[in-house]
Amino acid sequence: MPSPAAHATLPLPPPASAETDLARPLPEALAGRAHGWLTNYRRWPVFSPAWVRGRARSVGLLITVLYLLTMSAALTGAAPKAPLGGFVQLTITLLVPLLAGPWLGSLARRRALARGLGLRAELAAVAGALAAVVLAVAAFNHWGAEPMKQGIAEWTGMVDETGQRRRVTLSIGIFIRGDGPESNDMPADARSTSPEPSTHLAFALMGALLAGGLALPRLRREHDGLRALAAEEALVRAQQQRREAELRLSVLAAQVEPHFLFNTLAGVRSAITSDPARAAALIDSLAEYLRAAIPRLRSDGGAEATLAGQVEIARAYLALMVARMPRLSFSIELPADLGALGCPPLMLVSLVENAIKHGAEPKVGPVHVALQAQLDALGRLQVSVSDDGAGFGASVGGTGIGLANIRERLQQMHGERAALVLRARPEGGVCATLTWPID
Repeated sequence: MPSPAAHATLPLPPPASAETDLARPLPEALAGRAHGWLTNYRRWPVFSPAWVRGRARSVGLLITVLYLLTMSAALTGAAPKAPLGGFVQLTITLLVPLLAGPWLGSLARRRALARGLGLRAELAAVAGALAAVVLAVAAFNHWGAEPMKQGIAEWTGMVDETGQRRRVTLSIGIFIRGDGPESNDMPADARSTSPEPSTHLAFALMGALLAGGLALPRLRREHDGLRALAAEEALVRAQQQRREAELRLSVLAAQVEPHFLFNTLAGVRSAITSDPARAAALIDSLAEYLRAAIPRLRSDGGAEATLAGQVEIARAYLALMVARMPRLSFSIELPADLGALGCPPLMLVSLVENAIKHGAEPKVGPVHVALQAQLDALGRLQVSVSDDGAGFGASVGGTGIGLANIRERLQQMHGERAALVLRARPEGGVCATLTWPID
């Protein structure tokens, strides 16, 4: 019997739930591959912690560049002093939505996912968080900016004789205006110091964009894309598992069926004229085996396979081999209370066939095959097929694919709780032991 090779293939893991796990990058099918330093955050789910950090870094860099350019223009402009209050207002208007918006959106999405809410509730929670930030900034610009700038003006001395701050209008990228005589040549609309509704609207739109408003539609697309990918992966995985199961069953059936079937028919033909009684016994044994084996060999190998049914196939096969090989004998020990337990289909008869082919046939003289079932110390079902045949290394035929298939199927069905162990017997021959848990 050939020495077994250590062969096991772990089953495919179930797909990760990307809808509830924001700690993993998006699949390339959704996120794409071509991402530079500025857009690398798009590889992550929107409003995930990694997305928030990466977006703050990338967008913050662009905002910082524009901010420095604006400050440079202001400091080199015609204003008597730098409009410090305006810069503080601009900083708050830019940084608060940029930092607080995505962070609150991430917190809202994580809480919605942890509670198992649907997509609509998730979108509503994130949109509410972003809206709260935008409204807070708008309230500051409407009610809090002017007192803040008045306080800064008093601190820096930019106040007139009445104690009111000298108003400076900061128009990003256009001009800086003071209240002195030199401002009279500016457009009339630029000399107005009262914020117009359009200014508030512009601040609100800018805050919504900085807070991540454009990511809301992407969240829906991401959700739909992940669901589609999960369904596609589940279908591929199911098809792969079905193909693998069908392939293993067909391989085992091919091992059990033809190689001895043709030899048996040849033996019947040669015995018809020389030993009619033996020919009749061969035909009876073959019919008994086919009656027991064919329905199960052609089944889908489902959970209805029982130990008693699989032992019956092995018994019929061994009886047929005895009719072909009179020097062979066998024994079966199956406790009555174990017969109804589940048994992986076709494994047992494959081990019996292996014992005949590699143990009994190469040996000269009588040979015995024993099949025994019992429970081990851990309460697992243990079935052994032992022979006193030629032993390891006596046969040059076979590639060990049958044993490898059995190990792989056991691994897929029960993981580390099941095993196939082959050992040499001190009195000669080989003992193959199958062990699997009783579920």
